[in-house]
Amino acid sequence: MDGRVLAVVGAKGGVGKTTTSLNLAAALAEDGRAVVVVEADLAMANAVDFLDVDVNGGKTLHDVLAGGAGVGDATYPAPGGFDVVPSGVDLDGFVNADLDRFPPALDTLRARYDAVIIDTGAGVSRETVVPTASADGAVLVSTPRVASIRDADKTMTVAERADAPVGGVVLTKSGTGRSPPAERIAAFLGTELLGHVPHDEAIPDAQDAGVPTVAHAPHSDAASAYRQVAAALRRRPDMLGMTVTADSGGFRFGDDAAADGGTDRFFR
Repeated sequence: MDGRVLAVVGAKGGVGKTTTSLNLAAALAEDGRAVVVVEADLAMANAVDFLDVDVNGGKTLHDVLAGGAGVGDATYPAPGGFDVVPSGVDLDGFVNADLDRFPPALDTLRARYDAVIIDTGAGVSRETVVPTASADGAVLVSTPRVASIRDADKTMTVAERADAPVGGVVLTKSGTGRSPPAERIAAFLGTELLGHVPHDEAIPDAQDAGVPTVAHAPHSDAASAYRQVAAALRRRPDMLGMTVTADSGGFRFGDDAAADGGTDRFFR
C-alpha cells in the first residue's frame, strides 16, 4: 500500500482544522477505505476531546517523537470507521518531542493506510512546517472572516514553500455574518472551493457525543458538506491520487495503476 498524505492547514486557530480532519476521515472511511488521522498539534492537542477514544495513559505521538514508542503503539480506533494517532497533552511530552522522527513515522502509516490526514496546529513554526512538508498536498481551512482569510493567504504560501501544494479551501462556519460569498473568497485566495460547511448545531452536538458529525448526524447539513469535500478530493488525483472508475463502482490510484503496468487498486 502507498497511501496519500494530506495536511489540513490553517495558521489561525479556532477555524475548525480538527473538526474538518475528523469529518473528512469519516467521510473517506465510508467507502471502506483505510484512513488514519495524525494529530500533529503537539502543543495544543484536542482531537480526543472530540472523539470517544480511550487513550487512558497509553502511548501518543509525543512518545513516538521522543523515541519511546512505535507509531502503531500510538494508533487507536475511532468512532467513524477510521484510526487516530493522538498527540499528547503533557507539556513535558511536547518538550521531548523530536520532529526529525515525524517523517519516518508518517512513512510507516503511509504503508498501512490508503489515506493519512495530518491535523496541523495553528501558527507558523517548525511544529507546523515539518508535518506539512511531509504531506503530498494540503487542504486549507478558514472561516469567511477577514482576519482568517488573511492568515489563510499566508498559510498557502507556507504550504507551497513546504512542497505541499494547496488543493483547495474548506470554508467553515459559512453563512454567518456579512462575509462575501464562498466562491468569491476562494477566487481571492486563488484556489478551488472544496466546500463550505454551514453553521450547524450538529457539530457541537457531535463533539459532545465524541463522534464525528458525519457519523453522529449523517443527514445534517454539516455532514453533507463534509461528504462534498471528500467527493471533491476524490476527483483530484493530485490530492488523493484516486480517480472514480465508472465500471468498478469504486476508486483506484490513477498514477499507481499506470506504474503497476495497468493493475488497478480498487477501494470500496
